[in-house]
Amino acid sequence: MEAKEHWSSVTPDYLTKEFTKARDAAHAYDHIGPAERPTFHEVRALGSWLYEQQEFLEEYVQARLGHSDAKMTRHYQEGHTEKTIEYQTVGADLKY
Repeated sequence: MEAKEHWSSVTPDYLTKEFTKARDAAHAYDHIGPAERPTFHEVRALGSWLYEQQEFLEEYVQARLGHSDAKMTRHYQEGHTEKTIEYQTVGADLKY
């Protein structure tokens, strides 16, 4: 556990841990293994991307996420568009 600088300060992992507790207490993802369940940052990034898809101004999304830098907001919005699949041929190295 990380030491606090002040008794009332919030540790960097506080939101992540509390989100995980609340998510699991809701039992909405019981059918999915714990490692595959959505994380706080994944849900936050998806929300940011959804705002972008609805054509909200970047400044609005940035303010909603509490980012002081638009670059961080764009970082959260990356990775939600469809990617192409690149197939590779590999040998199985089987004897038979």
